[in-house]
Amino acid sequence: MSNAVGILFALLAGISIAAMAIFVRMATKKGGDAFTAVIVSLVLNLIIIIPAVAVIYYPEYGITLRSFLAFVGAGLTGTLTGRVFYFEGISRVGASRADAIKATMPIFATITAILVLGEDPTTTHILAILAVVMGVWIISSEMMLKKGGESVIGKRRDIIYPVCAAICFGFEPIFARIGVLEGTPSQVGVSIKILIAAVGFLLYFVWKKELPDVKEFLANRETAKWYILAGLANTAMMVFYYAAIEKAPVVFVVPFLQTSPLFVVIFSYIWIQDIERITWRLVLGVIVMICAAIIITSIA
Repeated sequence: MSNAVGILFALLAGISIAAMAIFVRMATKKGGDAFTAVIVSLVLNLIIIIPAVAVIYYPEYGITLRSFLAFVGAGLTGTLTGRVFYFEGISRVGASRADAIKATMPIFATITAILVLGEDPTTTHILAILAVVMGVWIISSEMMLKKGGESVIGKRRDIIYPVCAAICFGFEPIFARIGVLEGTPSQVGVSIKILIAAVGFLLYFVWKKELPDVKEFLANRETAKWYILAGLANTAMMVFYYAAIEKAPVVFVVPFLQTSPLFVVIFSYIWIQDIERITWRLVLGVIVMICAAIIITSIA
């Protein structure tokens, strides 16, 4: 029963990721930038999650040194670095392509487990990794095609951004699982990683000697609307994601979390066909990578 609940939470997290990708795409299309999307989503994370967790779990938060360090790692890799690469990837290559490539995250997680934990790869692992490489190649090739004399959004080299996001996100579930196995509640872990990311951005602003211009942000209400919706979707994703990790092993959670590219393609087809070109090559690449991700995580 616990695994079933975890899978349900993972599916809800996948849908939330897809919604977030669409909202970020709309914001950047209307003149916004990926960095602002990161800041807005982080602020909403702080406003919504931190106070709720502080009240619900008071006074015992179940934090140990090991779990604290694990969630710090999750914050640095996923909430901070991974999110910057992911949102930048969306602005450069589009939501459907960025999320499809980001879905290679389980492969990098498996490679990390092999290198760090000394696990031996099976033939199926190797074949699945090759399938993911093929999926990325299909999508990158599709990005170079032309339609009506105009190049498709993005250049081949721009896939480095969602690929880097996938690498960063691949570390996060390992850190998160270590933390919750210590007995720390998942939402407390989410709060730690959000605070770590916030400190990281604060240090960045101090170093740059500049702060985000709130007046400029509020001046463009159309763009601000999409930023806020993206931030709310991101907040929902983190709550569902960590609740899933607490209820079920990572090998159950990650395959269902990576259904997000399918939802992105569906949402793109329904709502943003004018800025997202859905082709059979893109759909094929998504299907190849999702199948490979499910196989490799189900046998991990």
